[in-house]
Amino acid sequence: MKIDTEVYVGDNVCYLSGDSICYSTISKISIEISYADRSFSMAYKLADGLSVPRNNYPEWDKRLFKNKENLIEYLLNS
Repeated sequence: MKIDTEVYVGDNVCYLSGDSICYSTISKISIEISYADRSFSMAYKLADGLSVPRNNYPEWDKRLFKNKENLIEYLLNS
């Protein structure tokens, strides 16, 4: 099974925390696969200690972006 992780271990990412833009690095990607219903869950572990579930925004209020420009573009279009 091939799973698109969108970002990879070692990639730099950024996210909003309040009014601040925070920068971190992906340090680990955890994947749990359910053979019963063929689903999976994925979480990105960041170097700053946060764990971010993939595709769980806005439940987790810190969406990851590959760079500051993408984050700003998202804010301008929302």
